Amino acid sequence: MFAYLTRWRDPEELYHRVLYALLIAPASHLPHIFSGDLPNGFSAMWRKVNEVIYEGRGELLKERTDPGGRTFTAMDLLNQHAHNSYFTMLMTFGIVRKGGNEWKAYVQKHVESWQRRVEYLNHIEGLFRIGRDKTVVLDAITNMHRPLEAWKDVKQPATAVVKLVRSVLLKKGARHRYLVIDQPAGMTGFRFRLHVGDTPNWDEKNLILVRTGAQEDLLKAFEADLEAVKEEGWIEEGSWPSAPHRD
Repeated sequence: MFAYLTRWRDPEELYHRVLYALLIAPASHLPHIFSGDLPNGFSAMWRKVNEVIYEGRGELLKERTDPGGRTFTAMDLLNQHAHNSYFTMLMTFGIVRKGGNEWKAYVQKHVESWQRRVEYLNHIEGLFRIGRDKTVVLDAITNMHRPLEAWKDVKQPATAVVKLVRSVLLKKGARHRYLVIDQPAGMTGFRFRLHVGDTPNWDEKNLILVRTGAQEDLLKAFEADLEAVKEEGWIEEGSWPSAPHRD
């Protein structure tokens, strides 16, 4: 438990530093960020990520009140644990003495949140690899972090209908995966794309292009991918072999 608590801050800081450096920081700031020279604090970078990507919904600096009436933030806890404080040691003793069972579900949920972030980084890496502009990647990561209720206020622009060949929506826990093969108007070949995120919402900005080619070849790749993810525990929610698809 002590090892777990003292590593809380590491993945949080690494993830947000990557997002800040890749998508938000002005180019002129990057040499200083990479140098490690002060000031180079996590809190300042997190504030910008919260403002731009989380759209103000982040909670690391949100003040809370403990049972004794004292105020604190999640960032305070991250800093305490990162420095192996007495608070962290006492917290560990308390958890262990109680058996730690009440923490098991919380730890599992926490680890799953880190695994989702790995998926997010893999997703945006794929976008960069196929040549997407930084603004497109920024929109994609913002969409992936946007909770379902926030999408109610987002208006999606209407675009042209394309020919749908095969699509399927899968779910694993709270995660959604969308696979689609389609053919845009004016394109002679076909494309196989996918989206993975916390919501079943996808658009041109967050669909990763897997490959293009002949319809028969893509259908074979689609079915192979579908079989592989089902073996990983993804459950098919529905498929649309003939419904019109809108990008």
